[in-house]
Amino acid sequence: MVSVYALSCGHFTLPEYQFVHPVSKDARKTVPSLAFLLVHTDPNTGRATRILFDLGLRRDINRYVAPIQKHIETRQPLTTEPDVVASLAKGGLTPDDIDYIIYSHVHWDHIGEPLDFPTSTFVVGHGSIDVLNGNCSSLRGGHSTFEKDLLPVGRTIELAGPAHVTTTNKSPPPELGGLPNFSQDWKPLGSLPRTLDLFNDGSVYIVDAPGHLPGHINLLGHTPNGRIYLGGDACHDRRLLTGEKEIGEWHDVHGNVCCIHADRAAAEATIERIRRLEKDGVEIIFSHDVEWENDPANKQNRLKQEFDKELGPSAFDPSWSRLLRFSPPMFAATMRLTSVPKRKSHLAPKIQSLISLAVSASSTHLHVPHIQRHTRAALSHGATKAEIVEVLCLTSTLGIHACNIGVPLLCEVLREEGHDVPSGMDGMSEEQWRLKEEFERKRGYWHGFWEDFLRLSPEFFEAYTEFSGVPWEEDAEAEGEEGGEVRKGVLEPKVKELIYCAFDAAATHLYQPGLKMHMKNVLTYGGTAEEIMEVLELATLLSTSTLDVGLEVLEISVPFLPPLRTLSNTLLVSSPTFSHSTQHRETQRKNPSQAAHDVSSKPASSKAQTPTATD
Repeated sequence: MVSVYALSCGHFTLPEYQFVHPVSKDARKTVPSLAFLLVHTDPNTGRATRILFDLGLRRDINRYVAPIQKHIETRQPLTTEPDVVASLAKGGLTPDDIDYIIYSHVHWDHIGEPLDFPTSTFVVGHGSIDVLNGNCSSLRGGHSTFEKDLLPVGRTIELAGPAHVTTTNKSPPPELGGLPNFSQDWKPLGSLPRTLDLFNDGSVYIVDAPGHLPGHINLLGHTPNGRIYLGGDACHDRRLLTGEKEIGEWHDVHGNVCCIHADRAAAEATIERIRRLEKDGVEIIFSHDVEWENDPANKQNRLKQEFDKELGPSAFDPSWSRLLRFSPPMFAATMRLTSVPKRKSHLAPKIQSLISLAVSASSTHLHVPHIQRHTRAALSHGATKAEIVEVLCLTSTLGIHACNIGVPLLCEVLREEGHDVPSGMDGMSEEQWRLKEEFERKRGYWHGFWEDFLRLSPEFFEAYTEFSGVPWEEDAEAEGEEGGEVRKGVLEPKVKELIYCAFDAAATHLYQPGLKMHMKNVLTYGGTAEEIMEVLELATLLSTSTLDVGLEVLEISVPFLPPLRTLSNTLLVSSPTFSHSTQHRETQRKNPSQAAHDVSSKPASSKAQTPTATD
């Protein structure tokens, strides 16, 4: 088996009349330039081989030869971002991690920048070297300009010609130890007349796909989720597969008939073979497959992979899944909003999860799905049951704000009505002073708004001091981080104060006096402005509960929504997260199969072009 990843390598715009007929002369279509990463792991040796199929557009178009730069003017709008190197980097890979680069063919929009891959071995189809050397003068069109020194000296293999075909197997395939075999003869495979079983295990086949350009080849991969055919430029528009259109032709400035394919008849035969594969259930993807790129399921796969990278696969719960199905754009925006504090990480992941739990569990919100989500996340990040219980105890104090707001108003009303209401601690009894000291001992601070509360109801104040002081009590002590000091409760005081900030700042509460006081307490305990800001960001995410609840109701109310097509989870429009193994890398580079035509001995020269007509 092999894993296949589609990498975004820029976009450019095609005049449709040069590719399909009939169509308006003015019709234009912006298409992707896709490259593909194939990762083959040998089940016996564990050897991982990474292959890139094409490199897409060159990052710096000024690095193309002058005729191609002129041709590019007809392909605007065009963007080269991200290029293949940037797409690999998103998945944690560098060019040095790539063992082989197989070109489907050597047109400008597939060759990328070979200099970016100084250690990879390049593989091209038979006839590609003649094309690069200018030995195919019959090719017409502005796209048919080639760089003679494109391929690196000493690191290039040209496959054997299609005349080397074996129809019978006289002996079992050799054991390759996980290395690809580029030296074998071509063999038929079903409706495909010429294929190479690259690893002799049926996981990856190189397929001779004539018609578009000499040396044009495709790949057929067997993934854990089915077969995938990478069709290169065998077809530029899916309407050719369905029979809605035929291959287009046009006349150049000299009156010559031009076709995007060097051999139209051979190209049509190749398309017919691909059509049969699709009918047999093989997933077909072309290099400029805008229909595949725009398929909703593919967009969802790309977003899911980005989610896994940013937030982790374990965070993908039913609420996230529902949002992805109903609104991929909102899923993307919500995911990126959620990922900002996690990416900055001024607070440890465990603390972030506990902060989010406090917001979700506060009595003004009580959103059970998010309570479950953040409890699981906190546990996965190493939180203990005692820490989670302490967060809930801290958050349960929110109700006291009825007194924090109500008592000052009551005193104001009493004074307006002529009652004598002392200020501060004036006239307090010895017992009330004791209660104040008890509060300060347990909570570590005092604020003036507690004084009227203490005056009007010392009994309730005493009970609240006990209630709110549980997370601060010494009988839940743990060793401090410095000098063996005793820390009250299982969470450090700064974290407790950040939790108070979180539910005071939440949109369902917005208790400004408490928020300001607890911000000051955070700073007193050594916290930073960045940590407080991160709490505010996490509290902002409370509003995503609207989507969680509303979409669940919609899903129940509209039970017969058509299911979205789910593609192989190894196929993505943008780069995924890859494992970063370099096992046996040097062995693979030093011992590529050399029985295929090694063109490394051919002399390199400055860039040259075949004579062509312009479009």
